[in-house]
Amino acid sequence: MSDTWFSDKLTPDGDAEDGCHPAEAEALKKYLRQEIGAEEAAQAITQPIANSSNPGADLPRLWDLLIDALIELPSDKIESLITLVGAIENLPEPDFADVEESKQLAHGKLWRGLPGLGHLYADIHQSADWRETALKADDTERTRLREYHVRKAEVEARLAVAGLAGIPMDWGYETVADALERSDALLDFQVPAAAQWLRIAGARFVEGATRGEESWALDRQRNLWEGGKAMTVQRYSFWRDRLEEAKKALESMDRESNAA
Repeated sequence: MSDTWFSDKLTPDGDAEDGCHPAEAEALKKYLRQEIGAEEAAQAITQPIANSSNPGADLPRLWDLLIDALIELPSDKIESLITLVGAIENLPEPDFADVEESKQLAHGKLWRGLPGLGHLYADIHQSADWRETALKADDTERTRLREYHVRKAEVEARLAVAGLAGIPMDWGYETVADALERSDALLDFQVPAAAQWLRIAGARFVEGATRGEESWALDRQRNLWEGGKAMTVQRYSFWRDRLEEAKKALESMDRESNAA
């Protein structure tokens, strides 16, 4: 984790107007290098916004920094980043009495609920045509896209289980069902992504199954399961069995590819 990554966030594309505040990058760097703890880092990384004359306009730049860190930095930093995001949500709300009325926060809260973080993440990283892009990619690009797809699944699962940024469990249901309930799934992309959700959120899926939780993400036509929009114990059991089958299919594909 070099200094270059942090300095790049100050001037993405060479434009300082689009970058984060230097104090935000420095706080994040110190935290991830274990020079300060989560609570101190949360205070430090949010200080520029707490002191801003237009906090609502400046907030997305902090969210951009944290989203990029979750997706781009080494995967062993994800858990620490989730802890930091949780610490930010628990910060006391600043007093913005002196901020112009036109620049007051529309949602009323700056930290509680992490307003706008989940929406910004979805705008940047949720793509309806990712599958078509993967199918058209050459081998090198496909590998990069696969790694990104699986990384996204881990980040989203961890945020959802932690109850942060409004990332819904529906995303997990969708990821797993699309991977394991369809015979035309892109196995090398979707099975590892589903495995991340099942590893991280498996207990939460079981909880949903025991109470028959319903989700729009489950209420779709998929040719390997006809179970409607409810999560059930039987459906979860099918997922576990199907995951093992899909993993074996992937291993077979890898062996054939290596032998070619």
